[in-house]
Parts: sequence; structure tokens; C-alpha cells
Amino acid sequence: MRRVLIVCYDYPWISSAGVIRTYAFAKNLPRFGWEPVILTAQSCGSKHEHDIEASDGELECRKITAPASKLGVPRRVDRHEALKAKETGARANGRRARWAHWVGKLAVPDGKITWLFPAVRQGLQICCEYRVDACFSVSPRPTAHLVAYRLARYLKIPWVADFALPWSDAYWLAGRPRAATALDKTVEKLVVRSAQHLTVAYTDIGRGLGARYGAACDGKITVIPTGFDEELFKNPNPPNPDRFTIIYPGNHFCEEGRGGEDFVRAIDEWVSSNPDLEEKVEIVFIGKRDEQLLRHRQAMAHPKVVRVEQLMSHRACVEAIRSSHLCVVNTVGNRIPGKVYECMRAEKPILALTDPGSDLDNLTKSYCRGFSIAATDRAVVRCAVDRMLREISVTPPAPVCDHFKDSYSSGHGAQVLAETLSAALRKRQGRIGGEMTAENDGRG
Repeated sequence: MRRVLIVCYDYPWISSAGVIRTYAFAKNLPRFGWEPVILTAQSCGSKHEHDIEASDGELECRKITAPASKLGVPRRVDRHEALKAKETGARANGRRARWAHWVGKLAVPDGKITWLFPAVRQGLQICCEYRVDACFSVSPRPTAHLVAYRLARYLKIPWVADFALPWSDAYWLAGRPRAATALDKTVEKLVVRSAQHLTVAYTDIGRGLGARYGAACDGKITVIPTGFDEELFKNPNPPNPDRFTIIYPGNHFCEEGRGGEDFVRAIDEWVSSNPDLEEKVEIVFIGKRDEQLLRHRQAMAHPKVVRVEQLMSHRACVEAIRSSHLCVVNTVGNRIPGKVYECMRAEKPILALTDPGSDLDNLTKSYCRGFSIAATDRAVVRCAVDRMLREISVTPPAPVCDHFKDSYSSGHGAQVLAETLSAALRKRQGRIGGEMTAENDGRG
């Protein structure tokens, strides 16, 4: 069996994007001839509920930690964390909060750059102990790509770079100094040109890379949706709660550009038009703490209908989806939220808050129980939710077709990745063989 080194900074913590995706790949790759070894900056085996292995089952593969350097860059460097630190700076350490905020804007490619050298050193040690045939790096911590870039060059092995989220054109990087933006794009271009292949979680990431780097991306981008783990759906759905339950299984619902505040206001207006709904309806938000959502809830005339849950384990979140009556998803720009696939696999009606013609709009419409509306039109939101409340009680669930299961299961995604890694390895071996032949001919 061939071996692939997977570089993922945040593994196994589900609070970070790309971790569920990494877990799914590592779990299923052995079925297709690839043994994974995971290199991370985090400790594994904690049994904490935010550790995906504590929730979904421990992987049999090796997981090796290269602790990040604590010098140079504070821990809070991501935009959401930096903004939260800035808002609470008066209560905490205002100077440190402002420092974290500016580091979040200036760090290239991200605030985890101090992990580069410890990770490369640990990666080389791994490769001394085990034969490694290929490298696979997962962002949205682009530092992971730089680690893989260095390792692949040292070891002369193929490398595939995975983009779970956008990089230099990410909306949360808006407002960065021009110099930081330019340097970030230079580093991104290095990764795009150097990797043997690129995998992306949804189509728009590939479009952005192609628009920026043109020929460097030709024929080397494959879309692999994060999808769903079939094992989490092998048992029958749990019973629905007595109250009509609408669930949002994700983060940043009220983030700018998502229209989340309009949805909350529309729900409040809907309940106000029929006060009996206050005892019959509940909207549940699951995910990271969302200060804007909490403020909007506090301003509601009927805050009782909204329940905000803390980030929970992946398995618990899937169970909450399966026991709900209706799932709501939203996003910024043309992204596809990963949770939409689990909502579809649970055979739940889905209300997508997105612009007409977006990729999320098209995906939702291709699903037999999907509806898509503009989040900012509160009248349409009220009508849509009211109609679903009336229809769901009399409409039996539509079974998910086999084509959907085949296309979006995590097993299928791992198969596509395994084929991609194998093709990159064959190409690399062919090039090395050609170079050796040319060298021998020259000597002759």
C-alpha cells in the first residue's frame, strides 16, 4: 500500500474548516490503496467533544504533532477571532487585542506561518521513519501548503494541494494593506504552479484560481465536495420533536453578506402575525458563538422561538439535523456550505438563503426537497417558512437517489483523491524515468 503524508494544521478540532474533510479523506483512503499519515500542529487523542475522532471514531492511521512556535505571532490571528478580540478588548487586554487584529491583516499567508519550520522538520523525520509516496496539504491554513511545498521538493515526491476555502480572494481578507495582498498572491501563485494537482471543495474556488493564474491551472483542478459520511446515516432518523424545528447547522449565520439578520427579523414578524406559533415553532442555531446573532435575538419581540446552541460534536450535529423538520443554509458570495450535503443525505427539506443563479441556488434546486430564496426579502421568507410548516406535516420524505449518494459520499471523494494521487505519482515517476534515460543516453 502506498503512503501519503497529509498536512493539516488544525486536525482534529472541528471548530476549524477543513478538519471534517481531512478526517473523511484519511478514513476512506485505505480502501483505495493509500495509507495516510497526518501531520498536525494540534495534540490528538484528547477525547474532547470538539475532537472529531472522539465523536466519529478514532482513525487507525498515524497522527504526528509538530507543535507550532509561540514566537512572533499571537494565537488570535484569524479575522473572526481578531474582530472578536477587538470588540472585547476593553474587557480583556486592549493592547493585545489590537495587536492580534493587525497581525490578522498583515500575516502572510496566515497567522500560523511560525509553524512552517517545525512542521517541515517533523515531516522530514516522518519520511526518515516511513516511506512516503506523496504529500497532500489542506487549507484554509495556507501555511500547510508551504510545508508540503518544502517537503515535496526535498523528498522529490508528488504533492496535491487542497482548498477547503478560498485563499487570497477570501472575502474576510478585504481591507488588507496592498503590500500584504500582493505578497499573499505571490505565495498563492507559487503553490498553484508547484503542486502537481489542486483539489477544491466547491467550483467557485477553482474559478477564482483559474481567473487569477490562467494556464498554471489548466487541467490540474478537481472539485471534491466535502459531502457526508454514510456511516452517520446508517440508522433510521430519530423522531422529530413536538415543536416544528428549523435548524441552522453552521457558523457565522449573521455575518455580513449572508442576510441572516433579515431571516431573524422575518421569523419574528411571522410569529407576531400568529402568536400561537411561539409555542409551536423553534429555530435552533448550532455553531461557534455568533455575537451578531445574539444581539438580533435579544432585539426580537419573540426571542423564545430562537435557541442558540454552542458548537457541538460532529455526530451530535448530524443527529440534530436528522431530528429536525427543516434545515436552513446560507453563505457569502458563491460558496457552498459543507453542511448542505449532510442535510440532503438526511432527506430534510432545505431552505437556502442565497442569490438567484448562485451555485448554492443551483445545487438546492437539483435536490427534490430544496427551496432557494433571497435572504433579504423578508416577505418571501415569511411565506416560504409558513408554506413549509403546512406542507411538511402532510408530505412524506422523498428518498435520496443513489446518484446523489454516489456523487457526494465521503467514500466517493476519497476515491477521487486516491486516483488523483496515483496519477500524480505516475506522472512524477515517468518524469524521473525520462530524466534517467536521457542521462544514460548522454553518457552513451
